[in-house]
Amino acid sequence: MKIDGPFRMQTASDIQRDGLGVELLADDTVVAEVFRCDADHTLCVTTFGNDLPLVAIEELLSFARQRLCSFEDGTPFPRK
Repeated sequence: MKIDGPFRMQTASDIQRDGLGVELLADDTVVAEVFRCDADHTLCVTTFGNDLPLVAIEELLSFARQRLCSFEDGTPFPRK
């Protein structure tokens, strides 16, 4: 998915961390990630110390909710 500015998003599987992530990239460098850990049913947002525009984070979170859907075993994400 492409958003305004130099950003784009991609989905990436991570077998070592047992989950799936949506990554926000700027110039082919991952600058933020929403990671769904299937082992412990957690969702984490990491910006790797980057200062990012609010609109880019909002788009990342919205896309992650749609793309990641639920945990691998079908458990839905907490809504609040």
